[in-house]
Amino acid sequence: MQYDNGLSTYSASVHNRNQSHVAAALGKEDIMQDKVEGLIHYYFEDAPNYSAESVPFGLTNLTKIININERKYVIRIYNQFTKSMPSIELESKITSYLSHQNLSFQVPVFIRTISGDDYVRFPDGTLGAMVSFLKGHAPDLAEVHHAEEFGRIVGEITSALGKFADADGSFTYYGIPFSNIYSIHPLADIPSVKSFFEEPPFHIPGGDVAFYSEMILSVKNSIDLLEKLPKQFVHHDLLVFNLLAHENKIKGVLDFDFISLDVSFMEFAICLNHVLQMSNGSLEMAEAYIRGYAKYRKASSEEITYLQLLTQIYHIAVLHIYIGQHYSGVNVEQNFNYILNQFKTRNDWLTEQSSPLQRMFESYLL
Repeated sequence: MQYDNGLSTYSASVHNRNQSHVAAALGKEDIMQDKVEGLIHYYFEDAPNYSAESVPFGLTNLTKIININERKYVIRIYNQFTKSMPSIELESKITSYLSHQNLSFQVPVFIRTISGDDYVRFPDGTLGAMVSFLKGHAPDLAEVHHAEEFGRIVGEITSALGKFADADGSFTYYGIPFSNIYSIHPLADIPSVKSFFEEPPFHIPGGDVAFYSEMILSVKNSIDLLEKLPKQFVHHDLLVFNLLAHENKIKGVLDFDFISLDVSFMEFAICLNHVLQMSNGSLEMAEAYIRGYAKYRKASSEEITYLQLLTQIYHIAVLHIYIGQHYSGVNVEQNFNYILNQFKTRNDWLTEQSSPLQRMFESYLL
């Protein structure tokens, strides 16, 4: 964008606004630091000395690894717009359940506070928690055997979550499925999303806006068809950034922030998209992922039929999360346009490669 007239006025305005943003950011950092220290006091009787390090990923919550008495923990200050008490209680129940299953991987479990609670509620309503630290590093997803290992983990956790049930009837909250595209973020309801696209706060290519409009209409007209598909709890964010590997095996699954009751095959769709994104649409990598997934779970022909619809819903849900984050004050321009471009690429790819994909599904999943 060029500013041929009034450039000095514009520059001064930007400078003043940036100074205000820096001051606001510093103020937020101080507040968050106070919350980090306050959270630690809920878990330890005496004020311990600690060191903290940030994690490389995560846009939604503040997450830090802390070291106290030569032992590591993970602490989180949750985003006030996307985490509620019912949501954190659901996450605690599910990670506790998974930790007691005989699985090939571990999950972080909630550590009890001094008073025996699973989490902390600050006076301003913000939630925080401390969970166990798991060793490992983000796995690679560059080779065929990486994709197969990734698929194996997706199949295993899908199988395990498929057996999780509300045995004692105590659940009052089941999360927000990604198919509830206007409820996935409280600041991204129908009027907010409409306003966002009518007057975008940053540059979005006109063709991309038209593509989104076409997709949202298509999804609205088709989404009721998913009601007949089996449902279960779905992680929704099983990307390599939320996994931990050791010696080429995935040993940890992290970040159950978006866990909810949803269409069972949604997990498969989300993770297939991730493999394709990381491999630039490699059919060989897709086949390895499907082969790994099939070691733990098969799929029905109906589930497979709606793969493209589920992939469309996933991308729309993520875009709406970013729209909500925009309205909460987060700069999402780069992430938003990245996902929107991915959405177009993936939708075209699934259409073009439907025949070889179908052959893979018939070989491994049916």
